[in-house]
Amino acid sequence: MPAAPARERAFDAAAVQAWARAVLRHSGLRAEDAEVTARSLLFADRRGVHTHGVARIPLYVLRLAHGGIVADARPGVVSDAGALTVVDGHGAAGAVTATLAVELAAAGARRHGAAITLVRGGNDFGAAGYYASMLADAGLVGLAACNTDAVMGAPGSATPVLGTNPLAIAVPGTSLLLDMATSAAAHGKIAHAAAEGQAVPAGWGLDAAGRPATDPGRILDGGALQPAAGPKGFGLAFMIDVLAALAGAHTSPFITSVDGDPGRPQDLGMVFLAVSTACGQEPAAFQAGVAALVRAVHATTTAEGQPAMVPGEPEDARRARLGRQIRLPGHTLAELLEVARQTMLPFPAAEDAATGDSQEEAS
Repeated sequence: MPAAPARERAFDAAAVQAWARAVLRHSGLRAEDAEVTARSLLFADRRGVHTHGVARIPLYVLRLAHGGIVADARPGVVSDAGALTVVDGHGAAGAVTATLAVELAAAGARRHGAAITLVRGGNDFGAAGYYASMLADAGLVGLAACNTDAVMGAPGSATPVLGTNPLAIAVPGTSLLLDMATSAAAHGKIAHAAAEGQAVPAGWGLDAAGRPATDPGRILDGGALQPAAGPKGFGLAFMIDVLAALAGAHTSPFITSVDGDPGRPQDLGMVFLAVSTACGQEPAAFQAGVAALVRAVHATTTAEGQPAMVPGEPEDARRARLGRQIRLPGHTLAELLEVARQTMLPFPAAEDAATGDSQEEAS
């Protein structure tokens, strides 16, 4: 394995978001599209999920330069059946397409009680949890999912055939947020471990010969990620692909890799579901039921004697520790500094020495 790079550093989150916005604008995005994309990335960084934050800026800059992200594309509605809308992203930045789709789903749910937006022609959109949270902020139960290029094999297979196909669900009036990959770990987590010179847990992936591997390089070099909970994660990923196919999007085996040909849009699919909390009962009764469920979980303890946590709490705890800051791993910072050099847009100064928490969640 390579030697570990310099440890992570702390930065002011607002300053990094402003820098990301400026870089994306410099790279060709409209001002409003650069803002939408930068905001989506910083959502992940503020929650300590480095792999889905500004670490993606170098990749987005490369794809904007070569046309894999079509800078001036405008996503549009191609079918509107009331509670079901289909959007074509036309190769626009993924966050731009996803934000439009979320807005349409929210508007549909207000009219019909529930609504779904399906997307084709999409590109990488960052963290699925950002879009589920947008729906929750609008007072709706929100679900967001997408498919990705094939990096995951069937249980026990070293042949990639499905994507990590992330899924997120958020609940209004709470901090509840499930944001997960359908693989045992997100592809970005394995790539992060490889860059940091770290091993990964057994069960995350197989090498090219089909052997369990803890060296992330062996997984990434011709191997395959493994699905979460075996056939359960694989089946969930498969069905997310099916939902993407409903929109006319490519399914995982036929999606351009996000780090593949930078001149080709990925044409991946996205799914956004919004549900009103007033459909089955009064919203207050719904909130009370959810609160009781959370208390019941908190009343239990783990093997370490700690209270059990509900989805979203680990990330919330990290966000509270970070405050107004984000933390960037050494290898990510080196890549961002290179973008800063190329664009002549100086990266914000670090605010502390290289110490701290670098945990991440799969999504």
